[in-house]
Parts: sequence; C-alpha cells; structure tokens
Amino acid sequence: MDKNNPLGQELREPDSEWINLLQKDLNQAQFDFATAGDPALLGLAGPGSGKTRALIYRAAHLIKCGFQPEELLLLTFTNKAAGEMKERLESLLKFLPGSLWAGTFHSIGARILRRHAHLMGRTPNFSIFDEDDSRAAMKLILTSLSVDDEDRKLIMQRGLLGRIISQARNSGLTIKEVMEEDYPYRLEFLETINNVADIYEQKKRESNAFDFDDLLLCWLELFENNPQIWDQYRRRFKHVLVDEFQDTNVIQARIIDLFAGSSSICVVGDDAQSIYAFRYAQIGNILSFPEKYDRCQLVRMEQNYRSSPEIVELANCSISHNRDQLPKKLFSNNPSGAMPVVAKVYDSRQEASFVLQSIWELQNNGVPLDEIAVLYRSSYLTPEVEFALARKGISYRTYGGIKFFQKAHVKDLLAYLKVIYNPHDEHAWRRVATLQQGLGPATFNKLWTKLKQHTNPLESALEGKETPARGKEGWAALCSTLNAIYHGNHEYVPGLINKVLTDNYDQILQQNYPDQYEDRFRGIERLAIYAERFETLATFLESLALEESVFADTTAGPADSGEQLTLSTIHSAKGKEWDSVFIIGMNQGQFPSQRVGPESLDEERRLFYVASTRARNYLFLTTYREDYRNYGAVSEGPSQFLRELPTECYELFNFDSEF
Repeated sequence: MDKNNPLGQELREPDSEWINLLQKDLNQAQFDFATAGDPALLGLAGPGSGKTRALIYRAAHLIKCGFQPEELLLLTFTNKAAGEMKERLESLLKFLPGSLWAGTFHSIGARILRRHAHLMGRTPNFSIFDEDDSRAAMKLILTSLSVDDEDRKLIMQRGLLGRIISQARNSGLTIKEVMEEDYPYRLEFLETINNVADIYEQKKRESNAFDFDDLLLCWLELFENNPQIWDQYRRRFKHVLVDEFQDTNVIQARIIDLFAGSSSICVVGDDAQSIYAFRYAQIGNILSFPEKYDRCQLVRMEQNYRSSPEIVELANCSISHNRDQLPKKLFSNNPSGAMPVVAKVYDSRQEASFVLQSIWELQNNGVPLDEIAVLYRSSYLTPEVEFALARKGISYRTYGGIKFFQKAHVKDLLAYLKVIYNPHDEHAWRRVATLQQGLGPATFNKLWTKLKQHTNPLESALEGKETPARGKEGWAALCSTLNAIYHGNHEYVPGLINKVLTDNYDQILQQNYPDQYEDRFRGIERLAIYAERFETLATFLESLALEESVFADTTAGPADSGEQLTLSTIHSAKGKEWDSVFIIGMNQGQFPSQRVGPESLDEERRLFYVASTRARNYLFLTTYREDYRNYGAVSEGPSQFLRELPTECYELFNFDSEF
C-alpha cells in the first residue's frame, strides 16, 4: 500500500514480518487485493477462491498500516460471517479489534438508527418486526378495513401483500408500477394495498418499531436528509469493506455510494454467484462497479481451492453461456479426480435408487455421510429421495425449513420480553394478552385503545390504570409476570425467560400443546441457553430479529444420531461445501424452472454454477424421462444446462435406452 493513501492520510509502513506473512499465506491475486492502495477496489472472486480470507487480511493490513479499527466498516450478509471475521482478525492481529464495526447491513443500520432514533420518530428501544410480525400487522389492518374473507385470503396468499409493499420500497417504484409489472392479476386490489401500506407505516411508528426494510431505507433516509450526520460517518469510516457484493440491492448500493469520495470502497463478490434476485439483489451493482468508481482496481481471484479440476472445468463450461458477466476463468491445482457424472434414468423413483446406490458406494470408499449432499431447485423434487432414505434408515437433515425462533411457542415467549423492552409494541402486547384465559382479540382491541394513550403503556397496566372488561383473572396473571420481569435483571436474559415460563407460560404451553409439550419445553430451554451469550435484553432481542439462522430445523433421524446426509435447496446451500454432491431433477421446466422467463435464464444458470461448485471431489447430475408428478407425461427432456455441456467434461450413465 502506498505510504500516502488515496485519501491523503499519512500511513506507516508495515514491518517486513507482516509482509512476509502475507506472501506466505496468500496467493498473488489475494496479496494484490489485500495490499492495494486504490480508492475503489473490486475483488472478483470465484467459488472456493478464498475471498473472505483475502478480505480479512486486507482489514488486518489496513490496521497494520496505521488505521484504527474504528475507522473500518465491514459489511456482511450474516451475523455469523461477521463474528467469524472478527475472530480471524483477532488471530491475525494478536488483539481483539473491539472498536471495529462489523455486521450485516441490517445490524449496522439498526445500530446507526438507535443512535439517531428521534430523527426517525422512534426512541432507541424500538422493536424490529420480523416477517411474521409484519404479516400479522398487515392482516389486522386488512380486517380493520372490512375486507371480506375471500379477498383477504387472495391478498395475503403466499405473502403477496408484504411482497408487493416490500418490492415497491426496495426498488424505488410505486405500488402501482410494481403491480402492473409483476402482479397484474391482482390490480383490482391496488387501492386496498395502497391503504394498507399507509396504515402499516403509521402502525410501525405508533409501535415504536421498524421492519427489515426500514433498517436500510431509514438508514439511507437518515443520511440523505441529515448532511451533518452523513458527514460524521463519512469522516469516521476511512475504509468501507463489503463481502458478497453481488447480493446487494439498490438501497444497499446507494448507501455504499454515500461513503465514496471520503472513504475507500472495497468490495468482494462474484457476479456468477448472484442468485438472490427474488430478494431484490441487483447483479448490476457488481457488473457496473469498475466503471462506476474512479481509479477502481479489479483483482481477479480465479484459483479454486475447493474442487477438483474436472468439477471446475464443468462449472466454467456452463457459466460461459451467460451473456452479461465480468469475465474470469477458474482453475484448480488440486489433484485430478473423478469425472462428474450425468445419470439419465426412467423416472424419479429410479433417480432415488441411483442416488441411494451411489451413496452406498461413496460410503464404502470412505466418504462420511455428513460429507454428502443432495441439492435441488425446488423442494417438491425430494419426496422419492426422502422415502428411499427413510426405508434404508439413512439419517438426513434438511435446510430451508421453519427456523427455531419462528416457531409459535418461541415467538410467544419472546413477546413477553418485547413488551418490557418496548412497551409500545402493539403486536407483542396482542400476542401475550390473547394467550391469557378470557382475553380475546376484541377485548384486547378495546383495552389497547386506552393503553396506548399513556406515555408508558406497561407502567400504566402494572399500576392498574387500565383493565379489560373481560378476562380480568388472565389479565392479572399476565401483569404479575410482566411486573416480575420488568423489575428483574435485564442483564441476565435466561433468568427472564425462566421467570416467564414458570410464572405464566408453562401452563399455557401445556394447554395449547398437550401432545408436544415436552419438545416445546425443551425448545425454550435451548432458547435460554442461547441467551446466555448476550449481555443485555436489547442485544438478545436484536440478534434474534436480525439473525437468519440461529437454529435451523432438522428432519428425519433421531436426535444425536451422528452423521447425517444433507438435503438442501440450492439457495440454502450457498456458502457450504461437501465432498460429494448430487443435483437432482435436472430436467427442462424443473431446472431451469418453468416459472422463470427468458430474462431470468442467466440467474438460473448461475444457480446451477453455485450448486456444481459446492462439490470437492464427486459431482452427480440426474435427469429422467418420465415425470409421474405430471400424471405420467413425458418430461421436457434434460435441462438445457446439461445439453450445453461438452460431452468430454462428464461421464454419462444411461439407465434408460429410450432417453
């Protein structure tokens, strides 16, 4: 790095021991990336190329060159990734850079908004609505607008209402524009959806709450409307480093833009792994990056450390068919291995048999069960494989299900804690109140109309200033519990959880889930154990609201059964790797999905690229002639992603002579 960095700050030269360590630990591309002195830097990093490693070494190098940890802002997409980066930085630097800001876009947004909440009409103890909270609030609003049951079902169907409102906010379009483009079949509800969106914003303000979208949108609004605050953060963060830049949306890109000029912008990512358009990710953010920023250096990290040369070559051949991309060509210096296999079978039953037989052979060759994964475009493709695994007694786990903290009994218990943290959180109040004997939605609505008029609804309830017309015994029991935890030790969250359970919720749990009581009780015990790592109730609640995968559900196989095979959607598999990978259902209309148009074909191919590069040594791709799911109809044939591959880059196993 130049002694005079691009921002004009005098820096010290790192010692030779540090430079020697970089040269020893990094390849040339990673070293160039870690030590670059440009005001804008794009690390174009293929799968398995060590991009996160390079980003961590860059952060460490900046600190070695004289920047203080608090002058760095490191943005990721999962809290787990941010935590791991901090741990690895500590290992490199031999001290904990505690003042370094590292977290997801949403967690950093929440941190900034808590500091300036009054400017956004909130107080610092605001709640964060998750998707379930938002959906429940919108459903209540529809009811208040007297929308009939059938129309309400259509509007709420598969999260349609929330998706339309979120899409409009994240794209900068109006609700009308979004619906005309993507949901013309529901335009009759345009006025209703506009009304819901307006009332929803009002409800969030009244509840002293933000939703996920707000954490980005209000962060952006805060900076754009308050130049002095914007300048404060621009001057603080000399370097902004972003992981997985291909997954950013329009709002996130605009936030990054606001730091340009006074901050060095460094991003890593891979346009060939941009697979989250359904979450509003914009691949154009990474494609346009080299032209968007002056004096931008592009460093290609093309050496793949994960996969065999044969798997890397198949991935290169496939992705070369995409139209708009930043060119790169992966290579692997790993030992040569088995050719990828394409298996043509008669139907999905024979596909499952092939998978099972191959798993048996892999295990005989020393591949453990937890190093094997079956990936698929959509979960409806898995039943035959799951039945076959169950028949053979093979334990497996699935990714992509309901997460632990989204289960009803966990959300019930968390609602008690949310009430004492943010007494204006109507949704949390409604949840805990209607759990109590004799208290229904109508009674609560009347009670809340009075309670919310008070400066602190919780203290007013505990002082008996407002009581319900019905369910007085249940209300008294609730207030007793809330009083105990309100005056309890908020720095020891497990104690609060146990108090809620013993004083009030345990009886409700037994009544509501008599057949599942033991499992759900143990689940709450797990929650209390998880809470031990947090110093305050505030940090605990924020972590649960923002973390994407605190506890993932697992399916099949008894608890603690040892090794387990993985079944996963491809989207959920990103960031993971296995020794051996099966990609099933490689049929036209299934992968690529028949639900995507020609404009989305490139993203489907990127999805195949991601799936293929999860494998280290063995890759199996299966396709079948007949699909009984369509009542015995002949399928549309092998996926075009298979047909595009040169025959020399795979070995064909044909179990159906007519296919």
